[in-house]
Formats: sequence, structure tokens, C-alpha cells
Amino acid sequence: MYNDRDLESFSNAKNLMKLMKRYTDFNEHTLDVTFNKGESFFRKDAHRYCYLVKEGYFKVKTTNEHGDHFLLLVEAGHIIFFPLYYSVVFNDLVATALDEAQCLRIESEFLKKVIALEDPHNHVTLQYLTQVSRRFYSSLALITLSSKQRVVYTLIKLVDTFGRHTKAHEIELPSFVNYETIAEFSRCSRSYTISVLTTLRKQNIISSKKSGWIVLDENLLRKEEHGQKNEYR
Repeated sequence: MYNDRDLESFSNAKNLMKLMKRYTDFNEHTLDVTFNKGESFFRKDAHRYCYLVKEGYFKVKTTNEHGDHFLLLVEAGHIIFFPLYYSVVFNDLVATALDEAQCLRIESEFLKKVIALEDPHNHVTLQYLTQVSRRFYSSLALITLSSKQRVVYTLIKLVDTFGRHTKAHEIELPSFVNYETIAEFSRCSRSYTISVLTTLRKQNIISSKKSGWIVLDENLLRKEEHGQKNEYR
């Protein structure tokens, strides 16, 4: 068993950078890249590389003959397309920048070499799997919820993962949060999502303006989720 803090202390992005920079060929196998808002890259086209997010946010989804399906959000400190397998798998994954984002593009073979030599206990890999499994759990949890529950649940997950406290119970959300993204993340239509969020706004739970989205009362938002869970029991 591993303690979360122990995994994080060894496998965080800052420490991973230190491990990679021990090697004199670091600059030969890495490159700083910028992704503009809306710019995407596919797993199948980037199988030689993985991306350490330094600034910004990405959404990762599957895209195939059955349509597009949102999977998870990735923020600074996380790796997109971590080289977990030797074979190329999950080719239908695509990552899209939600705003301007800065990444370190790392050649997958170089990262594998560094981890093999510097991380014999696989802390970096375990931390990646822990992060992804938590995000996938949240994504799978949506399946069991009603449409209204999904919108509220998604909003709370955005608060927990990306929210920034500005006052006692007020939380500022990232600039990518809007009706379209909440609808996509909650797997609801835009019109229905707007109706749910309009009700929350009238209850003074959230404020949705062009200048940014703010949760005005975190406690009321969580009570809204709790009340809905009771309603469907």
C-alpha cells in the first residue's frame, strides 16, 4: 500500500523534471510547445511523445465511429499520453486545449528510460494511474445520475479540482468554464444545462458572467447535490 503524500512527493512534476534533467541529452529529447485554445492532437499521431502540462487545461475524449465522448480533464502537473504500454493503444484518444496551454513534449522512449533507471518502485507510474483512475471514476459516476444531477455533480467536480477560493464561501472557476463546456462534461444538451444553471443563478448559488464564473456559496451548491441524491433514492 502507498500513502498519497509519499507518491506525490516523489512523482510530482517538479521532481520528475529534476530526474530528467540529470541526463545530458535532456534537451535532445524534450521540447517546449504552446497549444492555442481549441488546438488538438491525437494519440495515434503523437505515439512517439507524451506531454507534461506546465500551464493551462486540456480535455481528453474518444472520437470514433460512435461519436465523441468526453473522458477527463487534465491540468498543470499532469502527463497526457503517459507511455504506460510498449504497444500503441487507445488510438482514438484526442486532447484539446481549453485555453492557451504550455507543455513539455517528451519523447516517450526517453521518459521510459528515466523512469526505469530513476524510479525502480514505479512511483511515477502509480501516481499517473491514481490520477487517471480518479478522473475516470468521476466520469463513470455520471452514468448513474439523472440529467440534473449530472450538471450539479460536474459543477462540484470543477470546484474541487480547479476552483480558487476568493472569499470564505466563494470560488472562482477557470476561464474555460461556460455553458458549452459544462454541457459537454455533464453529457447534457446545452439548452437543458442552461436551464439548470439559470435556476442555480436565481438562487444566488452561482454567478455566470463573461468576466468569469463564480460559485457564490459553496455550501449551498453541495446541499443542492445532497438534496438531489435524496430525491432519487
